[in-house]
Amino acid sequence: MKRILFLVLAVCALAGCETLTKFQSGRYSNNNDLGKAWLSDQILPPEVNVSGNWKSEVWGKTFLAQNGSEVRGNLGDYPVEGVVSGRKVYLLASQGGWYYYSIILEMPAPNILIGYYARGVPYKTSGRVDLRLDRM
Repeated sequence: MKRILFLVLAVCALAGCETLTKFQSGRYSNNNDLGKAWLSDQILPPEVNVSGNWKSEVWGKTFLAQNGSEVRGNLGDYPVEGVVSGRKVYLLASQGGWYYYSIILEMPAPNILIGYYARGVPYKTSGRVDLRLDRM
């Protein structure tokens, strides 16, 4: 049964099936809307600047560029975008336009960001994993 469903979906995709295309487009749109809404809920003025090069044992080299409260950069191989709200950083890690991870970090000292990341958007505490970034 699974094979038949897979074959039908594959044929639809190859034939330019409009329904499948709309379904995929809707999923991406929903994922992006949820991510952007989560970031827009973080409204405190920024109290820290996270611009610079960072490293993580889990994600590897990281670069963040902050402009006002907005943040862009890379967390390992993932492009990230987010905001600084107060002393916290809220990031979304994406690949191919899909937000895979939501991240919350806090700066307890000038060269350390600590917090958590979780798969999916918006951020959920279930299944979260510790994350630490050290400024290089």
